[in-house]
Amino acid sequence: MSRVVSETAAGKELYRRFRRLSERDAARVLGYMDALEEKHPNEETQAALHEAERIARDPSVKGFTDVAELMDSILNDVRD
Repeated sequence: MSRVVSETAAGKELYRRFRRLSERDAARVLGYMDALEEKHPNEETQAALHEAERIARDPSVKGFTDVAELMDSILNDVRD
């Protein structure tokens, strides 16, 4: 079965299940979904994003192009 067919079937099942909810429960589910889709990240996430940007621009921070290179560096640090 293709991914599109599988996703379509899953979407139809979700829609069928949602239609059976009471109005109160449907409103609650939609409220949860809205909370998950916040437009602005919270303070902790914003701080983490700023830290990531700072690290990405800092030439003194060691960077890696793949996991193997990262693991080699870690193992070399442990051996030293």
